[in-house]
Amino acid sequence: MGELSWQAQIHHALLAIDHRGEAAPAVQSQPSDQLEQADCGIYRYETFALVLDQSLAFTDWLAETYPDVRRFAEVKPHMTAEFLAEKLATGSRATRWTWAASLRQLQAGLYARHWIVADIVPAALSKALTHQPRGAYSLSEAQAVVERVALRSPEYGQALRFILASGARINETMQLRSDKVFMAEQQVELKGKGGRVRRIRVLQADVLRELDLSHRFVYLRLGREQSWKDGLERAVRRACDELGLKRRGVHGFRATAAGEYFNRQRALGHSEREARQALTRWLGHAPGSVDVTYVYVPRR
Repeated sequence: MGELSWQAQIHHALLAIDHRGEAAPAVQSQPSDQLEQADCGIYRYETFALVLDQSLAFTDWLAETYPDVRRFAEVKPHMTAEFLAEKLATGSRATRWTWAASLRQLQAGLYARHWIVADIVPAALSKALTHQPRGAYSLSEAQAVVERVALRSPEYGQALRFILASGARINETMQLRSDKVFMAEQQVELKGKGGRVRRIRVLQADVLRELDLSHRFVYLRLGREQSWKDGLERAVRRACDELGLKRRGVHGFRATAAGEYFNRQRALGHSEREARQALTRWLGHAPGSVDVTYVYVPRR
C-alpha cells in the first residue's frame, strides 16, 4: 500500500465502503451537533463523487503542506483539523460539516482496508474548530498577492483581480457567465447563495476587459470545478507564505473589496447605515442582514 499514490489509496478506500445501488439503512434523527458522528457507507452516486473530489482536494493540500507525509497512516488529526479550519475560514459552518463528513467517509474506508489504526479526523470538531473570520487584506497586501499568484498562473491572478473588483465569492467567480458581463454598463450578474441573482457595478471597469468571453463560462470547465477552487486557494496560501503575510484565504479578497466599496459609498455622502445597506446588496447577502457586513468592515 505504501507504493500507491494518494489517488489510488483514496479509490481503494472508497470502494471498500461503496454501497451504491443498495438501500440505505434508516437513520434516526440526531441533534445537529452530532451529525458528524453519522454512520459511514456510501449509498448514492452523488455522494461518492463528492467524497472522491473532496478527498483528492485534501491530499493535494497534504502534498503541499506536509510533503513528507505519503500514507494515510501518517496523517494526524491536527493536520485534518488545520485543513478543515482553512475551509471554514472561507466558507460557512455547513461547508465545514460537508468536508468533515466526506473525510469521515474516507476514514471509514481506510479502516475497512486496515490502512489506519487511529482516526485521522478529530473526534470533536465542534470544539476543535471555531469560526473566526480572518478579515481583509489591506489593498497593498492584496495587490502584492495578486502579482505573486499571476506569475505562476495568469488565470488565477485575473480571477483574484475580478474578486477585488466585484466582491464575488469564489463560487460566483468560477461560475461567471460570459453573457452576464456587461461592458458598457461596467456591470456583471452573479448568482449567489440561495440562488439569489444580483447585477452589480464593479469597482474597476478595466478588470472586465481582461476577461476571456469566448466560452460560455469565463473560468468554469467541465470536470474541474473542485480542482479550480482548490488550486486558487493553494496559490493564495503559497503567495502569502512567500510574502510573509497572514493567510486570509481567497475570501479575504472579498473582504478587501467590501471595504473599498463601503469607503466609496461614504465618500459619496451616504450615512454609515446607508453604506452598509448598499454593501449588503452588493455582496449578495440576504435582505436585512446588515450586521453581517461587520465581518468585512469593522464597526466605527
